[in-house]
Amino acid sequence: MMRVSIVIPVYGRQTLGERALRSAQSQDVEGMEIVIVDDASEPPFELPTDIAADPRIRVVRHEENRGAGRARDTGVAASRGEWIAFLDSDDYWLPGTLAPRLQLAERAFAATRDPMVAYAAGFVLDRRTESGQHQETRIPLPSADIEDFLSGCWFAHGSTALLRREAFARVGETDPALRRFEDYDWFVRFALAGGRLEVWPHVAAIIEVTKKPRVSAVEDVVTHLRAKYTDPRGPYRLAPEAINRLEACFDFELASSLSADKKWLPTLVHLTRSFWRLPRTTLHLRRLWKAP
Repeated sequence: MMRVSIVIPVYGRQTLGERALRSAQSQDVEGMEIVIVDDASEPPFELPTDIAADPRIRVVRHEENRGAGRARDTGVAASRGEWIAFLDSDDYWLPGTLAPRLQLAERAFAATRDPMVAYAAGFVLDRRTESGQHQETRIPLPSADIEDFLSGCWFAHGSTALLRREAFARVGETDPALRRFEDYDWFVRFALAGGRLEVWPHVAAIIEVTKKPRVSAVEDVVTHLRAKYTDPRGPYRLAPEAINRLEACFDFELASSLSADKKWLPTLVHLTRSFWRLPRTTLHLRRLWKAP
């Protein structure tokens, strides 16, 4: 067994993928491997010639595009590490940040033997718009509360999450019906299975904020997740207050997507409904992070 496997899903993004790969390769960790999952890029993702011979790096290719969630599943299945670390292809790690996160996780696991703990880290949101560049540093707060996991993605699932291999066996693969919010869904199921979040309270990753998904894509996700989590005959029996928070999150995400398309009236409708479901003093359902 490897000590830790780094899984990097990539679709296109040759230049950004190389940046992510180099940031992972440079981490000073013994017993490390990197599994790049090329999700049917055309042309295929190519390893840079100066690091192609590194025996720690492998490329696994999908013959058809399956989405980021399924690419992560493939990476986990192909990996050999006791721990799994994720890194999205358009993000990158700061030097020297994997080793202390891994040491924190290993010490905690040695003491508790609990595999249902996800370890996250601080990150910088890097937003680039026509008006310029804006960066915001966030340090996530730890939590074991299912309502926090239902409130949205307050930690960078795809680029700071570090988990034991056993957690994936217990929670299962990502939902194949989802091309968006598949990480949100996985971590909701993780929390329902007794999972919790701990945090290395330092910045580890730079997260590039991309364009908001189309409204129709968010609507499809909401329809699917609503049926999945609110059906009384289904496997996930949420308490009424948890369902209310779930619906408030759905309205918030719909409002966010609509605002990106400058559809102001429906944005206001969904945002108002989100606040009606969950009265609060912040835009987000709960501010689950702090500045460093």
